[in-house]
Amino acid sequence: MTTSPGHAVRGAIIGAALSLIALVWAVVLFQIRHERSEAVASAVRANVNRAIALEQYVSRTLEGADLATAYVADRYASLLERNTPLPGLPIVPLADFAVRSPALREINVINARGDLVATSATSAPPTVNVSDRALFQLHRSNPSTELRVNPPSRSRFLNSWFLILSRRVNLRDGSFGGTVSVHVRPSEMTNFLQNASLGPADLISVIGLDGITRARRTGDKLSFGQNLSGRPVMRMQARTPFGTYLAPSALDGIVRYFSFRSLPKYGIFVISGVSQETVLAPIRARAGGYIAGAALISLAVAIAAWLLLALAKRRAVRQAEILAANARLQKAQRLARLGDWSFDVAREEFLWSEDLCAMYERPRSEGRVALRDYSERVGRHGAEVFRLALKEMQARPAPQEYELAAILPSGAVSHRRVVAVPDLDGAGRLIGIHGTDQDITPRKLMESLQEQVGHLARIDGLNAIAATLAHELAQPLAAASNYLAAGTMRLAGEGALDRAATVETLDSARGQIVHAGEIIRRVRNLVQDREAKVEIISLRDVIESAVTLAEAASPGSVIDIVVQPDAEPVDALADPVQVQQVLVNLIRNARDACRPREPAITITTTLPDPRFVHVWVVDDGPGMPADGRDVFSPFTPSAGEGLGVGLAISRTLIQSMGGAIWVAQTGKTGTAICFTLPRAERDGREELVAAGAGLAEEPGQDWPAEPRSKAS
Repeated sequence: MTTSPGHAVRGAIIGAALSLIALVWAVVLFQIRHERSEAVASAVRANVNRAIALEQYVSRTLEGADLATAYVADRYASLLERNTPLPGLPIVPLADFAVRSPALREINVINARGDLVATSATSAPPTVNVSDRALFQLHRSNPSTELRVNPPSRSRFLNSWFLILSRRVNLRDGSFGGTVSVHVRPSEMTNFLQNASLGPADLISVIGLDGITRARRTGDKLSFGQNLSGRPVMRMQARTPFGTYLAPSALDGIVRYFSFRSLPKYGIFVISGVSQETVLAPIRARAGGYIAGAALISLAVAIAAWLLLALAKRRAVRQAEILAANARLQKAQRLARLGDWSFDVAREEFLWSEDLCAMYERPRSEGRVALRDYSERVGRHGAEVFRLALKEMQARPAPQEYELAAILPSGAVSHRRVVAVPDLDGAGRLIGIHGTDQDITPRKLMESLQEQVGHLARIDGLNAIAATLAHELAQPLAAASNYLAAGTMRLAGEGALDRAATVETLDSARGQIVHAGEIIRRVRNLVQDREAKVEIISLRDVIESAVTLAEAASPGSVIDIVVQPDAEPVDALADPVQVQQVLVNLIRNARDACRPREPAITITTTLPDPRFVHVWVVDDGPGMPADGRDVFSPFTPSAGEGLGVGLAISRTLIQSMGGAIWVAQTGKTGTAICFTLPRAERDGREELVAAGAGLAEEPGQDWPAEPRSKAS
């Protein structure tokens, strides 16, 4: 692959400009990073030194308190052992126990009972007892005589907050003799920087190992008593007695460089923090200048490069626009399965585009086609159609459209739609033709499929009607045949002829033939989209006729059909023939499911809903197959035999009468199918009155009672 000189020059200019810009920014970033590192290191060193100074100051203060309390405790223990009485009340200041350190404000002596027996306070109350205080109880239970630095608390005498530094007084036998405590103001613990002030965001603090701050100073603000348990500062000092880390403050959220040092003898540690923002602010100010300078240099380099590339860029833009337009055209042609071509009248030669060659399964090298060879590409018919269009354009220049079917080299047939537009010279003579050739094979295939689907739909409709007729007519005709066979047997039998029984048998046969005619009429009504005949019916009568019809349609078989009588006569709004047909279908399905054993079928009516009457058909068969099929779908035999349209027809009939049908239960103990019909009542004029309206919903397990009588 070769690169044009223009591309090489542009690449060299752009590469040099980018290299220079990258070098400038690398120097700037290195300088910023170096200055930042130096500033942080200097701030950390200064912060560590401040933490050391704070540690020494606090340590000296606590050592002074330690010596003072130890001296007072020793003197007090000596007085107790010699039984020397202390001055009586009111308690007077203890001049012998005065401490010259300015940080120590007050010394108190508490006896073993918790009574204040001596104090250096000038205004002390006559009686004080601290036996209920947690600090006193802690000293009484802990034999250690080490000095404790307790959290700040308010003094009863001075009415101010102090740190209580206390120790236990032990007698020679080790028994508890009381406590000695020294009061120190929290401000004295952080007041070591007398000639220098902290920055507004700088921090020094004295914190107990229990997480309670003894004194905290942020800038000129003093605070104390905050609980830092579980915070990063407590975890850091637990790992090492001395250290430095960067983290946001637990109280104000300011990010600081912290340095801490522990004083394990007194159960505290000191910490000093300097704000990261304060440390980095000068660096960021200088970094802004560095970045601005680098940006100006980069801009100058970019402008110079842009001036050098201006002419080449214009040419590249124009070329890119042309290439983009061609790419969009080719993409559109591929999406539309469209190719373009041109024809030179003088040379009698075609020029095909790459897409058109690909659609005709030809290589790109065969894009030029002579008119004499055109029939090899599009077939004899296509070539003849083009010749006719050419003659028409020569006689009357106008666009032409035509379709053809070409046989591709792979043997596939490609249907094409060709649009041809004439090219004319200044005199109006035809000098060429240009046009498009579109593959319309999918559209032709879709049109063919639509015709086939329409034909299959018509055949399917006829098949459904034929299946319905065959299924519905089989039962009444079979019953009529059985009745006629029984009448023939009685006429041909020996002995006296029972005319009444014979007439009844023939009447039954006639009734079934009339019933078959009624079915044919109703199927014709179904085809003609007529509504069913809804009237008020007695469900008891319809059920009994359906049972009789089912038994007559099964000669030689034994069906134990039990009809539970209604508590009261129930009427429904329905078509009696359709209801009878549904019952016969359900009884037949129950009989077929129970073969080869004798089925036991129960038919019950219930009234759980005042609007609808529920009819139950329950058998004791093996149940329906649990394969997930919808037994009410057409051509789904429930017993594996027959056309499988009985339940589908039953659902259609029930829904057309405003009811619903469903399988309430199926399993090894049998199947229960329930359907509903709108309930009806008769008024005094014997007119139809509906007891409810709307489509019934499938209930839960609303089971009927056990049957109480048999009708077969």
